[in-house]
Amino acid sequence: MSKDSDLFSLNNTYLDMHKSYQRNKNDNSVQEIMKKSILNTDYGMLERDPECEASLKQQKIQKLKEKKSTKGPDWFNMKNTKMTKEVQNDLRVLHMRQVLDPKHFYKKNDIKGLPKYFQVGKYVDSPTDFYSARLTKKERKSTIVEELMADADFMKYNKKKHKERKIKHIKTHAKAHQKAKRLKKKNKK
Repeated sequence: MSKDSDLFSLNNTYLDMHKSYQRNKNDNSVQEIMKKSILNTDYGMLERDPECEASLKQQKIQKLKEKKSTKGPDWFNMKNTKMTKEVQNDLRVLHMRQVLDPKHFYKKNDIKGLPKYFQVGKYVDSPTDFYSARLTKKERKSTIVEELMADADFMKYNKKKHKERKIKHIKTHAKAHQKAKRLKKKNKK
């Protein structure tokens, strides 16, 4: 045999993959991903891809659902947030924010109902703020409504306004009641 034929013979080469292969933490995640994949041992026996079996009508319906579930590419495909009671109450408070602070002016809301697409974030204090301007951990609450209910100044202002409205309602109701009595007396005569 010549030297060239020795180079191309595969009899002397042997790779033992089992000894050199070491299992690591990522091996389990790869196996889990492969379980979810459509590429399994039976994939070669299939006549066509299971994802392609959906009809054109079903594909259009699926695209419409995906399109409706987001705001669109202009809004970076913002997804609609689940409406819970806490989120609903917070949105209502934001909608009526002009009532919260009487000395602060807000533009009129052009949205009648609650929004369908929105995102909720967390307020982070600026490191440049002085400590007295920040909220302490005890003062922080999970929702806006809880923070307002814990605020003493807001509660004081709210009670004062509630009393004013109640007195105004009683006065207008009493005047209307007196006027109705006078009309009844005139009708009887």
